Amino acid sequence: TSTKDMRDVNMSTYTCTLGFPVCGIWPVGYDGTDINALCRSHNDKLLVTADDFGLVNLFRYPCCNPTAEWSSFRGHSAHVTKVRFLHGDKEVFSLGGRDQSIIQWGIC
Repeated sequence: TSTKDMRDVNMSTYTCTLGFPVCGIWPVGYDGTDINALCRSHNDKLLVTADDFGLVNLFRYPCCNPTAEWSSFRGHSAHVTKVRFLHGDKEVFSLGGRDQSIIQWGIC
C-alpha cells in the first residue's frame, strides 16, 4: 500500500499527537514534547489532549487551525500521561503522572 492510498483513510482511532488533523493542538510556545497524549472521540467530533502542565484540553476535531479554540480543565497536580474517551463519548478518563490519580470527566 502506498502513502498516497493511505493519506485520507479514516482510522477507527486516532491517538497520535502529530499529523495534519491535529496540528492545531500545539499552542505557541509549546516545545513539541509538552503534549503527552491525545484521543479522538468515537464519533469523530472531539479531541482531548493531556499536557505537561496538568491540563486536560478539549478541542473540536479535526483541529487543523493553529489558532483553534479549546477548553482546558485542571484536575491533576502535575503532568497528565494519558487521556481516553469512553464508549459513547460522554466521559473521558485522564491519568496523572506524579500524582498517580485517575480522573473521570463528564462531557456535556
